[in-house]
Amino acid sequence: MTKLADDAETAERARAAAKLLLQAGDKLIASPLSLPPQNYKVVLGVYSWWRLVNRTSAAVLLLLDNGYTAPEVAPLMRNIFNHAYAINWLVDNGEAAVDAVVSVGSDEQQSLQGWLERTGWAIAAQYRAEIDAHKAANPEPVRDATAEALHKRLKSELGNVSLMLERYSSADIYPVYKLLSGLSHTSVQTASAYLEQDSSSGEVQIRSTAPQLGYADVIQLTIALLQAAHVFSPLLDGDPLRAAVDQALASLGLEGLDLVPTRTP
Repeated sequence: MTKLADDAETAERARAAAKLLLQAGDKLIASPLSLPPQNYKVVLGVYSWWRLVNRTSAAVLLLLDNGYTAPEVAPLMRNIFNHAYAINWLVDNGEAAVDAVVSVGSDEQQSLQGWLERTGWAIAAQYRAEIDAHKAANPEPVRDATAEALHKRLKSELGNVSLMLERYSSADIYPVYKLLSGLSHTSVQTASAYLEQDSSSGEVQIRSTAPQLGYADVIQLTIALLQAAHVFSPLLDGDPLRAAVDQALASLGLEGLDLVPTRTP
């Protein structure tokens, strides 16, 4: 997405830009935030995802500052990466995307209910009653064939990061997500994260911490913060985060960068 160098100097500039964006976000919500009534459901969803990206980014920076490395921060980084692109997807597809998010949430509730019943949880009956009551109060909207096809497509995109990226001609970004996924699950990457092989003897030694893997975490985190702010800010009166976004881009030498891709048919 960018040609930023993976070096200490770039990482320091990225860190400063990230802190600028985090401070601008905290300042924005220091007083009650007025959300515009237009596309209110979309704005609410974007706000929550934007705030999650900000808070999780602050947590990653705190961990990095205290000596934690890629294996420990990868699950958080993967979440930041995913949500930064999903924010653009949500705004781009509007209320149909909100509908898809709600529908996927309902599917996940049904799946959890099945597991509660199969594994004998005492709260299974209560949870089932709550699900049924919510469905009765919030029935699925009636969709024509075109709307139903769009609904299924958006649900698929929400549940499949590679598919979402493909829809935005950004499949080349997916390897980043795959790398973070490998460090977020039980895998050979995590099984070897605290081991080191001596290059001369071949002997495997244990480590108390995992090695640093460059500066990509800080740089990618900053790009995600830029993406999230760039999409969220115009939804608010006065585009209040624009100055911080422009300043962060300038500090990284990325003026004019297209922060979000365009959807393909």
